[in-house]
Amino acid sequence: MTSSTPPSATDLFDTKFFPQHVTLVTVADNMMPMGYWTVISKEPFRFLICMQMGNYTFDLIRKYQEAVLHFMPWSERERVARAGNITGRYENKAEKLGFELIPTEKLKHTKMVASADSAYETVVHQELKGLSREFGLFVLDVLAVHGNITPRKRQPILFLSGKDFATLGEKWRYRSGG
Repeated sequence: MTSSTPPSATDLFDTKFFPQHVTLVTVADNMMPMGYWTVISKEPFRFLICMQMGNYTFDLIRKYQEAVLHFMPWSERERVARAGNITGRYENKAEKLGFELIPTEKLKHTKMVASADSAYETVVHQELKGLSREFGLFVLDVLAVHGNITPRKRQPILFLSGKDFATLGEKWRYRSGG
């Protein structure tokens, strides 16, 4: 179907690039699920993450300049999704959701989730300011890697969009309040 009206900038955004592998990010003792991340360098090992401005975790990463990216098993999908629907500004998400936080090897303020398949301790190398009005972009240097589950044995949590998630061969819809 063709339209004579050119699309607005917001009309161009869609979700055709999904699914995305969800990571659970911790900063200090707060956490949030995130789909907007990628590896941008192997040497040095670096991630690029994209976090919505105004989010409490966004404020914390700016303050502490560190984070842990966790890749969680499919069995943790409900707790991971719920972590995105609770604000850590007023309550302790880990405690409320039953996640065990353990000390990291290299970070000063941030703890990691004990049940992760793999976890990456990172520090902010650089914040890329001015590229977006909605999202903050951070280049993260990896300091330590945890976990020994191989990719063939993992069941990743994939974000399809909205409240829909999947893993290899299975789909699931998050229902808030449950």
